[in-house]
Order: sequence, then structure tokens, then C-alpha cells
Amino acid sequence: MKPSASPNQRTLEGTMSTTKNPLPVQPAAPGWLPGTHWSASQNQREAVQDTRKFTPSIRESSDTRMADQDVPHSGKDARKASHFLQRPGQKTQNPDQDLRNSSLDTQQAEQNPQPAILGLRESKQDLRETEQNLRETEQNLRETAQNLRENSLALQEGEEWFRLLVEGVTEYAIYMLDTQGRIVTWNVGAEQSKGYKAEEILGRNYSTFFLPEDAEAGVPARELAEAAREGRYGTEAWRLRKDGTKSWTLMTLTAVRDKSGELRGFAIVSLDMTERKAAEEELRSRNAQLEHFRIIVENVTEYEIFTLDVEGRINSWSPGARIILGYEAEEVMGREYAIEFTPQEADAGMPLLEMDEAARDGSCATDSWRVRRDRSKFWASGSLTAVRDEEKNLTGFIRVARDMTRQKQVEDAQAHFTAGLEVRVRERTLQLEGSMEDLRRKNAEVEAGAQIVARQLQEKEVLFREIHHRVKNNLQVVQSLLKMQVRALPPSQARAAIESMVLRVKAMAIVHERLYQMPNLAGLPLAGYLRDIFEGAIASHSMHPGQIEFHLDAEEIQLNFEHAIPFGLLANELLSNCVKHGFPEGRKGTISVSAHRAGKAVRVVIQDNGIGLPADFDVASLKSMGLKLAQSLAHQLGGTLQFTSRRGCHVDLLLRRL
Repeated sequence: MKPSASPNQRTLEGTMSTTKNPLPVQPAAPGWLPGTHWSASQNQREAVQDTRKFTPSIRESSDTRMADQDVPHSGKDARKASHFLQRPGQKTQNPDQDLRNSSLDTQQAEQNPQPAILGLRESKQDLRETEQNLRETEQNLRETAQNLRENSLALQEGEEWFRLLVEGVTEYAIYMLDTQGRIVTWNVGAEQSKGYKAEEILGRNYSTFFLPEDAEAGVPARELAEAAREGRYGTEAWRLRKDGTKSWTLMTLTAVRDKSGELRGFAIVSLDMTERKAAEEELRSRNAQLEHFRIIVENVTEYEIFTLDVEGRINSWSPGARIILGYEAEEVMGREYAIEFTPQEADAGMPLLEMDEAARDGSCATDSWRVRRDRSKFWASGSLTAVRDEEKNLTGFIRVARDMTRQKQVEDAQAHFTAGLEVRVRERTLQLEGSMEDLRRKNAEVEAGAQIVARQLQEKEVLFREIHHRVKNNLQVVQSLLKMQVRALPPSQARAAIESMVLRVKAMAIVHERLYQMPNLAGLPLAGYLRDIFEGAIASHSMHPGQIEFHLDAEEIQLNFEHAIPFGLLANELLSNCVKHGFPEGRKGTISVSAHRAGKAVRVVIQDNGIGLPADFDVASLKSMGLKLAQSLAHQLGGTLQFTSRRGCHVDLLLRRL
């Protein structure tokens, strides 16, 4: 008789066939695990119960006892048979002896023959049945013992297979806890997932794997309590590895109880879902981006945007494509890309050529006429872009284009206008080329005349320089004669007047000298002219060069010949007045001159730190020839003089004709 597969064997086979199931599997035969040996003893008790099913004959011995009430001697034999039956497993030694004893009892019962005969017959029948039952019981006991041995071997083999199964699972962490939450078993998957070796983690509390804040909040104890109450508890949460890194863990916590229902511990099956969690987060992020792009695409109406599969069939349609091409989405889904091409281009295979170029180069830019649903044409400017997955496999195409018909019409009109303009330009160019000879001839004549004029100007410039040189020499002669006359006169007003005349003549001579020395006669630099006038005034009044310092702040202003002499005479009068009257008896000081443009005029300020003007100074009532000359010259240059006494003499001129 071949023994049937035990429940443990069937459960083990089911467990082995479902090891890769993503849901945790509760161990079916955890007899090899600490705290779960009760399952093997339970199987043995079940086998004993099976044995008891084969001993109904023992209960039938009660018929023998009933026979004792009628036949005492027969009852004695029945009690012997009952006593023998209470020791199942022993074999009947001498059934013939029992029959002889029964015969003696029969002879003794002849005194009361009728009841004795009936009791004897019943006793014999009971003995025969008892013997038969004993034989069957013995055979059943042998079969039960054999089944027990086979079940024990199968149980040991199942436990070994289950141990190998649990230890061979590396994707799942499988381990046991005692009732206090301490770790009592540890498999290879748990070591790889958590980073702890068995000797490092056995005996430690389940809370070792929790985040500090979760452990402090009592989450481990709540999970164990929930599993003990409900039988099972599942969750997904962050857990800690040995190196302190976090892992997203899918975990099932199952309460383990014995047959009486007493809690013996907990079984835990967990799976590290960190990579899947990251993939889900990335997928969620990409979905959010796709949703964002979808909203953008749905709100873009100026561009046609749709996608194609690798065969060139339309599989998405934007509102912009509906507006530009005139097709509703349900009309175009599954149709070929060629629907927007002209019949000539479609027959020539242009859609396939564009897709081939996009697949080869990544994109294909086009500017061409396309066809709407109503067969009207529009000028589309856009591109067809290849879409590939992470493995670089082609998954489809994206078409983005804009209706540029109006711009195309403008460009065509401009091109037509440009072509006409080019024709007119060529005609005009021919006319101009015909006139070029006349122009060259006239230019030659003008150049010849210009050369003549240039020679004449050069001759005149030489003449002017010679004139300036001679005037300067003549003025120097006049200046020398006046100086000789001054030396012959005693100190008096006449001598002072001649000395002033000498300075004025020198100022005019400086102008002619400067013009003679300049490379061209365009103008006279104002700054250098002022410095020369100051040096002449110092020399004329026989002052030591270091007695009075001269500070000049002037822009690059050019004086033309017409205004150079009046300005020089005006500056000479004012500077000579400062030198002569501001620093008497060898007093040292400073004269500052600034000259800057103020709009279309030139502002000149002369300031000294000498003794200043008299308290009753009034320029209008003075009879000085020098000041009257200064006022006249200022008026000639379009300006006025303003005298103030602030830490010396301050003269402000605003000349509008320079």
C-alpha cells in the first residue's frame, strides 16, 4: 500500500511553486524554526487517532461482559479475552487451550444444561469474533506503524526542503520573532536586504529596522499588536539598513499560534522596494510632466501638433491640428500621415521620405504646401521628429507645424516686387553706366580746377604768412620805439600810457606771430594765447617769474582771425590790471583763468587773490582808458564785464561771438 502525500508535503510543494509571487508567503511547515516544533507532534497525534479508528472490536468486548451475567464460567473466559484485547499489539498464544477450558466449563454446566449450552455457544462465537478482531487490529497496527515511519520521513524531508527553500530565497527577507519582538531566525535574503549577518542581529529587537522617530513613536509595538489581534499585518514604509541608509520596504507580519491558539511568535516576509519606489516616483514625475505637456499642447492653437506610430498612422490629434487642418480627432485616428499632403506629393512617396529622414537624422524640417480637409492649400512650416525609447528603439514621430500662408504670400509679393525692382535697377544701371563717362570727364575737369585752386590757396597762404610775419615785425618795431620813448620819459601819466600801449602792441604782435607759426590758418588755440599774454604782462612789469603763479583751466577752443586780436587785447587789459594793481610792493599771489563753452557762448573768468578792488569801485564812473577799452572790446565780442571783489578781484565775461 503506497502512502498518500502528507499535508506538509502538499503545502511545501505549493509554497515552492509560488516562491516568486510578489505577495509574502506564510511558511506552511515551519517545524525547523524555533518555537514551531508543535507541528510535527501534532502529525504524530493524528496518526495515533487514525490507529484508534481500527480498534472497534475492543468496544465489542462489552458483549462478552454481558455473557458473564448468564454463564459465570464463560464470563471468566470473556474477561481473560478482554484483558488480552486491552493489550493491542500482543499476539494470541494458544487459542486451542481456551477452547479446552471452555469444554470443561461446559461439562460443569451439565447440571443446568439449557442456559449453559446457550451461554457456551455465545462465548464461542464471541471468542471467534474477538480472535478475528485481534488479527485485524494487529494488521492495522502494523500498517499504522509503517505509515508513522513514512510520515516521519516525509516530514523530515519536507522540513529539509522548506529550510532549503527559505535559505535559498534572496529576494525576500524571511525571519521570525518571538512574542517579545526579538529576532530568532534570519535567512540569506534578510542578510542581503538589511546588511546584518545572523550573529549580529539574532536576539535584537524588531525596532532595530525602524527610523528613530518611528521607533520613539511606538510603531513597532503597534504593528506587533495589530498582527497578534488580526492574525496578519501588512504595510509599506521606510526602514533602516545596517549602514544607516533607508529602504522602502513591503512587509507582511504574521502571527504564529499553536493548535490551542496560544501566540508563539511572528513570521515576517519583506521585500526591498526602494528601486521600485524610485521608479514609481520617476513615473509619477514623468506623468506630471506629460500632463503639463498635454495642457500646453491642448492650449496651443497656432500650431498643428499630432503624433504618428512607426507605420505613419496618426494616434493623437491636438486642437491646433483640428483648427488648421479641419479634421476632428475621430476622423483621423488611425489614418496615414499622407492625408495632409497634396496628391502629387503623396503619390511621389513624400510622407515616407520625411519619416525615413526623421528616423535617420532625428528630425526632418519642411516648408511646403499642405492640404486641409476642404482640399484648400496652406503653406506649412514645421518639422517631423522621431521619438525613441530609452533603448533607442523608434516608437513613433511627432509632427509640429504652423500655418505660414499669409507670410508666404507676403514673401511671394516681396519676391515679385524684388524681381521687378531688379529689372528696373538693371535698366537704371545701364543708364548710369552711360552717364559715367560724362561724370568721369567732368570729375577730371573739377579735379584739375581743384588743383589750380589748391595751388592758389597755397600761394595765398604763403602770402598771408608773409603778411603776418611782416606785420609782427612792424609791430615789434613800433613796440621797440615805444619802449625807447618810455625810457626817455620821467615817471608820469604819459609814461604809464605809453607802457600800456607797449603791452597792447605786444598782444597784437603775438596774434600775428602765432598765426605765422601755425601749420594752417584755421584758428588760434585760446589756451596757449592766454598763457603768452600772461607771460608778456609779467615781463612788461619787470616782476620776478615766481612772484605770481598762473593757473589756467581752458577747453580746446579755436579763435578765428577775426576775433583773435579783440580777445587778445581784452585779455591783455584784464591780466595787466591784475598784475599791476593786485600785487603791489612785491606781494606774491595767484591769478586763475578758466575758459569753457556755455552753450553757444564762451565764459571766461579771471580771478586773483590780490588786494582786491577799492571799496568805492564803480566801473561806470571810472575814466581809466584801459577799462573803457576792455568794455568796448567785450561789447565787440558780444559780451559784458562783471567786476566783483571776493578774496581779490573777480572778473566774469560771457562772450557770445567766440
